[in-house]
Amino acid sequence: METVQFSSLADVKIELVKMLEQEDIQTKQWSLFEMLTHCSQTIEYSMVGYPQMKPKIVRNTIGRMVIRKFLRQGFMKHDLAAHVPGAAKLEKQGTAKEGIEILLKSIDKFTAYNGPLAPHLVFGALSKEEYDKYFTMHIADHFSELLY
Repeated sequence: METVQFSSLADVKIELVKMLEQEDIQTKQWSLFEMLTHCSQTIEYSMVGYPQMKPKIVRNTIGRMVIRKFLRQGFMKHDLAAHVPGAAKLEKQGTAKEGIEILLKSIDKFTAYNGPLAPHLVFGALSKEEYDKYFTMHIADHFSELLY
């Protein structure tokens, strides 16, 4: 598996636009549509609240240590088949183009968002800059399993 890294959500958007021109992008676990909508879902939850939270003690201790490590090293590794706890079930069927458009829309919505951010389900309170970096790393980790 190739390690993918982006420096920002703006870089992710550039890659998503390039993906629109690809004929066949294979994935290992989820369909491309599922993967992209999962990434979109995590971004949306930062603005409206996650459906299920880890206990506050976890968010304030282990969660804080883990996100600090990810932010410091500039990448993350996680279970690429893990759904957001309590989230609506992801649609399996959809085109790559539809999934790309959904994720682009969520990135744009987050970028323009100026309201209060919801705490992350594991990492707790994150600033907009921390969320941006986290989403960038989260998407990059998922893109590490793409086969063009």
